[in-house]
Amino acid sequence: MDPSASLPRRTWLWRLRILGTVGSLTLLGWLMARQDWEALLGYARGLPALSLALGLGLTAITQLFNVGRWWALLRGQKIRLGYFEAARLAFAGLFASNFLPSTIGGDVVRILGAARASRSRLSGAATVVMDRAVSVFSMLFLLPFSGPLIGSLLGRASALAGSTVAIGAPAKWLQTIREKARETLAPWARRPASLALSLMASWAGVTCYLLAVWTVARGLAMDVDLGQVAGATGLTYLLTLIPISINGFGVREAGMLALYVQMGTTPEQASALALITRGLMMLVSLPGAAWLGGSMAGAGEGRGDGEVGTVEEP
Repeated sequence: MDPSASLPRRTWLWRLRILGTVGSLTLLGWLMARQDWEALLGYARGLPALSLALGLGLTAITQLFNVGRWWALLRGQKIRLGYFEAARLAFAGLFASNFLPSTIGGDVVRILGAARASRSRLSGAATVVMDRAVSVFSMLFLLPFSGPLIGSLLGRASALAGSTVAIGAPAKWLQTIREKARETLAPWARRPASLALSLMASWAGVTCYLLAVWTVARGLAMDVDLGQVAGATGLTYLLTLIPISINGFGVREAGMLALYVQMGTTPEQASALALITRGLMMLVSLPGAAWLGGSMAGAGEGRGDGEVGTVEEP
């Protein structure tokens, strides 16, 4: 099949994501315009410096564990990339995702970097795909905490689920998922230790992120426990996986606003939490700006099997 045949579809999906981002940000702006901004800023100004510092530190540690998650997969494929070099690529990709979403994807940075260190561009790309899969799998463990939040949504979803079952979509969807999972897991079947290490690093990162959000929430005088934060985080993460927004901008914040208000917090507290934690994630990614240029330099210098061409964002 001609690879160029997929270009119109990719262009359409990209335009859809741009429209989705604009729509979600517009919705978020409308929701926030209805709030008491004096109260919102009051909560933000009242956030203790210690809570902010702990939140920033835990967010940074989260990203270091995320690097370890990918690095373990790289080692499993015998891609000789040191942890520090993997961190440079990961932070450069994180910066690209946060600040250059319309120019370059964060995964592309990692794929190109891994391709230069491996015998095959394909094996480098596979580690990034697998890293995404491990991340999603780790976050699924938060869904049991989401039960109280999604109970009220089940009735609304039942009609849609019924119509979907009627046309047999779930069976086809699950079959596709199984096939993709089998293809993705195959390269690591003989090296389960690297996959186990990746999962451990991922769970450690998830724990640190939950503690970061909870620390900021408590600093904002929000009466929520760690389990409630886990439930909201799991749901908002899954929402951002829907490809209707660039890097989840707007979708994450609107989701957090709705979920935390449902827990009994004020809209101003929920908005402050969403904006501050987004700001911490963007702040942590700033070192990647210094490494982005070097990570992209020589992108076509992959060695080994002589494959030629560019690597597109999956």
